[in-house]
Amino acid sequence: AAPNACIDIASLSPYNGKRWKIKGRIITKSDVRKFNGARGPGQLFKIEIADGSGAEIAATFFGTGVDQYFDQLKTHQVYYFSGGSIKQGNPKWDRSPCVITFDQGTCIEEAEDDTAIPGLSYSFQSLAQIQQGEKDSIVDLKGVLSEVRPCVQITLRDGKIRPKRSLIIWDNSGPEGSSHIEFTVWGERAEKEDFPQESPIFIKGARVGEFNSMKSLNNVGSTVVSFEAPPAAGPAATQELLQAWSAMGQPAPPPAMRGGGGGKRASIQEVQDENMRLGPAPIPGQPLDPSSAPSVHRHVLLGTITTVFTERPPYYPACNQQVDDGKGKTRACNKKLSDEGNCWRCVSGHQCEQPNYRYLLRARLADHTGTVEVSNFDEAGQKMFGCPANDLAALWDDESRNEELQKILKRPYWQRMVFSVKSQREVWQDEERVKVSAADVADEDVIKEARRKLTEIRASLCSDGDALPSSPNLGGA
Repeated sequence: AAPNACIDIASLSPYNGKRWKIKGRIITKSDVRKFNGARGPGQLFKIEIADGSGAEIAATFFGTGVDQYFDQLKTHQVYYFSGGSIKQGNPKWDRSPCVITFDQGTCIEEAEDDTAIPGLSYSFQSLAQIQQGEKDSIVDLKGVLSEVRPCVQITLRDGKIRPKRSLIIWDNSGPEGSSHIEFTVWGERAEKEDFPQESPIFIKGARVGEFNSMKSLNNVGSTVVSFEAPPAAGPAATQELLQAWSAMGQPAPPPAMRGGGGGKRASIQEVQDENMRLGPAPIPGQPLDPSSAPSVHRHVLLGTITTVFTERPPYYPACNQQVDDGKGKTRACNKKLSDEGNCWRCVSGHQCEQPNYRYLLRARLADHTGTVEVSNFDEAGQKMFGCPANDLAALWDDESRNEELQKILKRPYWQRMVFSVKSQREVWQDEERVKVSAADVADEDVIKEARRKLTEIRASLCSDGDALPSSPNLGGA
């Protein structure tokens, strides 16, 4: 394929038919997406191509084209492309005037790298501009990742379960010089990727959504998320974001974005100080008073487990009767069972011959600022002990296996783990207290923690006006 036979991406149109050839760099590549259409099951993946003029175009592969080209094509490499079908782009979904569908007759050949063809380029919009923009548009943005919420499993309309994680992004736009937006990532990216909180973040190709007149962002197949500034912006972009974030006092998201979140990162002392300002628990059936102090605080803390209270079993016998979850599906009852001799019974009247044991325990956590007692439930208990509660229950009253039991009971000690905790007031034995419970527990990721601490140091130094070099890439984005 000769370079002089190529045309610019900007010259492509549906009138070219399939008699065209371009030379371009793949700047983004999506995962393979499976779907069920009118003709049965199918598959697709998408790429975005840039040429020497800086123009970009999106292209899609379907069916056997996915099998042929997905593993062959590499992001950042340069290729000659020809033989695809060109059609007008949909402004609602596409940023380029035209798009390509690669099908039978497609020819793709690898080319030598060409420095005249740029890599990934951004057209940044501020969060204030995005809030005023069109729903379903595709945007680029930069900001500070102010909050990383836990990954949750979402049941879709077709019954499939898909991982989802919400990220809250801040920038210094808007009338008050501070704006937030929620960015949702899905699938393996939500589960496996590292999202360093309070780091600068650069996003290309997010789709704008809207609910209750509030804009949000969604990850699509070709969305690129990076925690390193693009070369065109340079280290100054990172420094400017950190300086602005620090100057504004690292503002929290507005109340409309806080419900159900994972909370901000805090030390144990900061958690306890904020909990002193907790409002009373809401009265069931009574409307919330918008002027009252929040009744729930959420935080993320890194703590070392120093004590697990085992004066009594750190588990309880749970009812495994399937009940309606109110969403058209069933779940285990999980209420505590009482042993009635010939059977077990819960307060709902369900009976079973053998309970399913679930963790319910208290642990004391410590960091450099203090200690706190946290209530933990089954999912957290399994991560701390490394086994199901049924295994621990089988050892508890077996004196011949006491040594094995003690080994398991000591497993949580001195583990450093990340706890997503919820704090709220409650009345216990006629005495009001603040209960702190873990909604999620994860092992410490030392690379992620190193990046987070480095970001804190940089933010502190940048607040004094110092210019710093760009941060090293600790483990990748």
